Amino acid sequence: MGSGKTTIGTLLARQLAWRFVDLDDRIEASAGLPIPQIFERLGELAFRQIEADQLRAALGRAAELKESTVLALGGGTYAQPGCPDFLRAAGVPVLWLDSPIEVLLSRCMTMTGRPLFRDEASFSALYTQRLPSYQLADYRVDSSGEPTQVVAEILRRAIVASGGNPAHLVVEKPLP
Repeated sequence: MGSGKTTIGTLLARQLAWRFVDLDDRIEASAGLPIPQIFERLGELAFRQIEADQLRAALGRAAELKESTVLALGGGTYAQPGCPDFLRAAGVPVLWLDSPIEVLLSRCMTMTGRPLFRDEASFSALYTQRLPSYQLADYRVDSSGEPTQVVAEILRRAIVASGGNPAHLVVEKPLP
């Protein structure tokens, strides 16, 4: 939350002429509810199951259609047990959009509809809890700058290639 995964992911996919998929959108479509209502009505465990199912479905669809895809994960997705191993086994590189916690917090203070964002203290605790998982990502890019500059940095570092075989890139955001 606040890392720019939707903005940067969309811009990156456009630049590469790849498809952009936001896992949060797939979750909401599958459940027929906005994420805050999924948490409220069904609980976090049910949300995590839908999330895992939709992650597998999104990767399966991309592979089946041989469609290069930038897939934006929710903040807790990559921190779930087995997720880093699952993506690694699938050959999917993971890009961590990292920003200083102060930048993330300032961005999130104006956002609504984040079920796990309550206040600065809980935000910091959740970030600290999930940080070891994020550090397992294949690549780390500072996302505190302008989105177009962040995309340029991703392309400059050749983290993804725009030609050849279909590929997938998961863009991880650091908070819920």
